[in-house]
Amino acid sequence: MAIMKKASEENKIRCSPLALKQTKVGNCFISLTLDTRRECDGKPMPAAIRFTIDRDRYYLRLPDKFTREQYEEICKSTGKGRVAASQADKERPYDIKMRLLADFEDYLQQLVTLSKTTKLTIPAIKTMITGKSSTDSFLNIWETVAKQKSIGTCANYLAARNSFLKYLGNRPGFNISTEDLKEWERLLLKDGISKTTVGMYFRTFRVIWNVCEKKGFVTRATYPFGKGDDKITISRGATRKSFYLTVEQMTELYNCFLEKRYPEEWDVDWKENTHYSLGLFLVQYLGNGFNLADAAHLTYNDHYFQSGKKSFHFVRQKTEDRSDMEVVIPIIPPLQTILDQIAAPPIKGSLVFPGIYGDAMTPIDRRKRVAMENQNIKKRVRRLVKSMGWEVQPSCTWCRHSFATNLTHAGVPHNYISESMGHSVDTNITNRYIDAFPLAQQMEFNSRLLKLNDDADILEELKGLTPEQLKALIAMVKNV
Repeated sequence: MAIMKKASEENKIRCSPLALKQTKVGNCFISLTLDTRRECDGKPMPAAIRFTIDRDRYYLRLPDKFTREQYEEICKSTGKGRVAASQADKERPYDIKMRLLADFEDYLQQLVTLSKTTKLTIPAIKTMITGKSSTDSFLNIWETVAKQKSIGTCANYLAARNSFLKYLGNRPGFNISTEDLKEWERLLLKDGISKTTVGMYFRTFRVIWNVCEKKGFVTRATYPFGKGDDKITISRGATRKSFYLTVEQMTELYNCFLEKRYPEEWDVDWKENTHYSLGLFLVQYLGNGFNLADAAHLTYNDHYFQSGKKSFHFVRQKTEDRSDMEVVIPIIPPLQTILDQIAAPPIKGSLVFPGIYGDAMTPIDRRKRVAMENQNIKKRVRRLVKSMGWEVQPSCTWCRHSFATNLTHAGVPHNYISESMGHSVDTNITNRYIDAFPLAQQMEFNSRLLKLNDDADILEELKGLTPEQLKALIAMVKNV
């Protein structure tokens, strides 16, 4: 019965006597008709584009108004026949008909474009036409999407949104033009905001735009990004290739940690705090360049014990909401040495570095603790390297750049570097079952992150000695 009723409704729409033109796009009927909902005593009524989905209708009124008789005459007009001299300067019914049909075609094309990106709904169609919505807006969706992200990403999304509000104000609906974005960019750069930050804000805006497009609130035709004077080009920001420490520098820091070699004039508390911060700095470097949020969340999980306590396994906090890329950290001997001093005892399910979160329990409080610890590490490591005479200002982000750069210089395969950093390399199903780099090989690769005097290095040095130097060395060893 319901099916028959629906079919009857659709047939009624198709056969509407006042429809100058009508067609169907997806699940939506679109008609050029006369809005007779308020017909009264033969008064003129507005021409309208009517959108119908099931029993839900939306009338987009056009500027022209006609009586029923005038409209019927327009529908029947063919443009043929002679025009009286007295009527030559007036718009003929056929001319009006062509103008109305042109309007209809324009909205029809908008509807077709919208249907390619979303399921058609009356609210989506209204928003497409007016740029306004009674329940949604670009800024509301921006906030909603941000709150669905991980803690760090949420903060970045909200920072971009707050910047938009600061410079462009609260914009109702979805009417945000390319000119608006260019003005936002101009004001940001005028206030000394870096191109890197501007690029980050625009990439966030682009994500929200794509969400709105999928929901049908904006169309691809008005997409503001791309090449050309009428589009926004997103800056990639400054290169970070110089923001790294060499293998030799990282080795020197590791030896400082190992020997607790800190300036004598430092008080005991500062030395202890620096020792802990330096340990976390080196852990990030030796831990495949993972960030402090990953370190804070790292646990002694099943993988750790199944590997014989030889590797950690986790999914990056930064990308866990959009990627399931897994990261495995081989625990090379220097990393284990650091863990023995600053990590918690290995208890199944417990945090490896509980000191980062401390007593913080909520996501917001934990994010604040991670940010605070990042600042502590930066401040203490910078003071340490300054005491060593280095003219660099390292921070935790340098650990990631140093890991990638130093392994690249050491000739390690790029695929390994990308995979170990949690970057997508090959996501086809088969490769998810293949262990491309066994743990022993991972250990060997990561051992190149430091230049320590192991047995192989000693043998190489002995090979370079003359017979007389070897005899002298043996005699010296005997006398020890």
